[in-house]
Amino acid sequence: MKKNTAKTTSTQASADPSRQLWDVLIVGGGTAGLGAALYAARYNLKTIIIAKDFGGTGNEAHLVDNWIGEPGITGMDLMNKFIAHVKQLGVTFVEGTATVAKKEKNQFRTTVTSGEKTTTFLSKTIFLCSGMKHNKLGVPGEEAFSKKGVSYCYTCDAAFFKGKVAGVVGGSDAAGQAALLLAEYATKVYVFYRGEKIRAEPITAERVYSNPKIMVMHKTNVIEIKGDRFVTSVKLDNGKEIKLDGVFVQIGAAPDPTLAKMLGVALNERNFVMVDKENRTNVPGVFSAGDMTDGTTLKQFITSAADGSKGAQQAYLYLQKQHGKEGKVVMY
Repeated sequence: MKKNTAKTTSTQASADPSRQLWDVLIVGGGTAGLGAALYAARYNLKTIIIAKDFGGTGNEAHLVDNWIGEPGITGMDLMNKFIAHVKQLGVTFVEGTATVAKKEKNQFRTTVTSGEKTTTFLSKTIFLCSGMKHNKLGVPGEEAFSKKGVSYCYTCDAAFFKGKVAGVVGGSDAAGQAALLLAEYATKVYVFYRGEKIRAEPITAERVYSNPKIMVMHKTNVIEIKGDRFVTSVKLDNGKEIKLDGVFVQIGAAPDPTLAKMLGVALNERNFVMVDKENRTNVPGVFSAGDMTDGTTLKQFITSAADGSKGAQQAYLYLQKQHGKEGKVVMY
């Protein structure tokens, strides 16, 4: 996935961040994590945010038309604005993957890996905001041709299909957006969807069905991806084989419950973190926000940002009660 190049150097603390006790440690650099970081900093909480890729899957959005006040902005540009705003408040950014999280009395110990380096951070509270990972088809050829014609990021790879034929698997709004972007480059775009009609937002669906370059194949499943060095065709469950140069898989995503399980956080049957209306989990001091929670069925930038801000307020109140934390409360 294309990385967000926004500068994320710490301005909050000159000392080694691994030798400090943080009020708030946030795992995840997408909208929820950045929203939590912004509000935590406004509550004067010592805040660190850890992510492998700042901006998260928000970087992949070709066109964001539903973030109020910024119609038509790209996901990358919107994420850059979020990052810059959070930086202004002095939040410390650390690039890496959180692999272990444990609660020890009233503190949390989080292990972060970056390349061959492993670092441990201590915090009084922890936020789980790592979003979701793309689902895979699980068909022959998918793994073999990953990055050789099989892609999960249409904004990253669409431009490589200029003058070629591409396919999109899925019927969601993301699948519709993928088809529309690909149609700007490719000579033809197939959409393979198992349902009778794609379930994208009405305006997206209308654009897909009216685009002469896009052909939607309903009640159809891809059962194999074929090729030599690169993808050359897909085999369908109706017996047909469609020649194309690449396949974009857009069939949803699922959360990674690893850290939540380590912390003893309650999950629902689909491994989404269970939170209350204030984004608190069942474990004191652990908060969660955004797409990985069961708190909202509307997985959007605006709901993720709201989740993060609500959780940050609760972290402030928790710290006041548990640690006598004094901070400047900013409500607006």
